[in-house]
Amino acid sequence: MSNVGDLAIIGEDVSLGHDVKIGTYAVVEDDVKIGNETTIASHAIVRSGTIIGDRCFVDSFAVIGGFPQDEFFDVTISSGVIIGNNTIIREHVSIHRSTNAAGFTKIGNACMLQSGAHVAHDCEVGDYSILATGSMLGGKVKLGQKCFIGGGAAIHQNVVVGDCVILSGNSATAHDLPPYVMAADVSAVIGLNLVRLRRDKIDNKNIIALKDCFREFYKRNGKFNDRARAMIESGYGTTHETLNFLNFFLRESKRGIAPKRHNTIKYDTPRTE
Repeated sequence: MSNVGDLAIIGEDVSLGHDVKIGTYAVVEDDVKIGNETTIASHAIVRSGTIIGDRCFVDSFAVIGGFPQDEFFDVTISSGVIIGNNTIIREHVSIHRSTNAAGFTKIGNACMLQSGAHVAHDCEVGDYSILATGSMLGGKVKLGQKCFIGGGAAIHQNVVVGDCVILSGNSATAHDLPPYVMAADVSAVIGLNLVRLRRDKIDNKNIIALKDCFREFYKRNGKFNDRARAMIESGYGTTHETLNFLNFFLRESKRGIAPKRHNTIKYDTPRTE
């Protein structure tokens, strides 16, 4: 049995799993599917065409499945949002539906979208990724697994972000980010995300191989795809991580790939009395 608040508004052809909780004044529009043991808090809005998995939580004032902020969007088409299992959507999050007929914006399993985060139309967010408070994904962004997008950070439309990437708070990128990197400022790779790799208990030999591969790649000259191809041919792609890193540079990119920041930025130190 599901627990639906007396003043919640439930549309037609809504499918509710067992033990679903829908709070007072929540709105669930037509043709929505909500999985088992999922909670929709009071005042949340789940618009038509949305599919939510099991054991998810949608907090108050979140809006899932709203129209894209695209002046050419055809409001007559049917599209939606898919959210995987065990994902947390906090207050004031907005996730927009796809601009394509029968298409979906996709949020993976066990993700967390913190307060005020925004996911635009046709984005794909990989499993176990976190969007911190106020972070923003432009349209058609593809975010890999186990990524962390810091508070207030922004990702330009059509950008692809590899697995296990950290983009620091209040940063931005208009270029693709390779897997396993840390990025900051504007479209700048600053190092490897070693904390995530160690948390995932990646073998130390594999981490050392990735560090060697990372250093060698950015030490070389020439186009990124030429460097990656030459390094694979010379035996650098011998582990899952190194091959994943190098292969990223061989794919087609609409936005180009962010360079590494070689010069350390010096900040003035406040004078103390």
